[in-house]
Amino acid sequence: MYKKRMFYQIALKICPFIALLFSILVTVITFYINQGLSSLFIFISIQVYLNWYSIYSISCNATTLKRMNREPKNDSVILTINSESQSPHKFKYWYCEKCLNYTYRPTQHCIGCNKCFHFRDHHCFFIGACIIQQNMGNFIVICFHASLACFYSLSILGPYLYANLEETFIKDPSVFNIIISFCFPIALARYISGKTSCLLLVTLFDALWSVGLLCFAYSIWKLYSCLTGKQKYYGEISRKQELKEVFGSYRLCNFLFPYNGLAGTRDVNGKYQLKEV
Repeated sequence: MYKKRMFYQIALKICPFIALLFSILVTVITFYINQGLSSLFIFISIQVYLNWYSIYSISCNATTLKRMNREPKNDSVILTINSESQSPHKFKYWYCEKCLNYTYRPTQHCIGCNKCFHFRDHHCFFIGACIIQQNMGNFIVICFHASLACFYSLSILGPYLYANLEETFIKDPSVFNIIISFCFPIALARYISGKTSCLLLVTLFDALWSVGLLCFAYSIWKLYSCLTGKQKYYGEISRKQELKEVFGSYRLCNFLFPYNGLAGTRDVNGKYQLKEV
């Protein structure tokens, strides 16, 4: 148990650094191969870092409603999620033994952030912050733009890597040979045997494909879950969310600039957050 907790704490500290280092490495290599950066890549990169900052700042500033007096744990409170379309739901108070205070459910304590959150989804190791209802829109946007950045870098790296491995394709120019030459295990075996493999570039190529596809699929899934009611932040309650609830008052404009993460608030007219009654 102790080793597991120690590994968890180490991962919390190094994963954001690894993600930042990977993004810088991709930018430098793309710049070197392309002999410059296009305005599209610069725009995508800015979106990634701005939304990263928004997610982190929203997570750090998020607070929970506290109970000043310690009432019995079986007491309950009425939580109004959306008074216009749904009836109120009854939730119990909850005492967090780590924060040493009472708060209203739905609440979860995050070991990584060492604090409680209302409407928490998960802790993102690579961002270094918790994904909650308030920054879910920024999380969807950063996953989408991270996938675009990966695919753009692949479009630059792919032809360059093919040109460097051209000698390998002279004897066997088949599509199968080209595909396996871009795979890390084959490149590693060729590198060990002393043949040309471009191991670093192949590794980066495979990593970009993996990260790009994963981020794109995850962003689409999270958006779909929010809009169809499959996204559950708490208990058994789920409901469909509008774009305004997911991304904020600027809706899809946050794909161009994180207005609601930087310039505004993720609370939509104060209506969809936990209420004291």
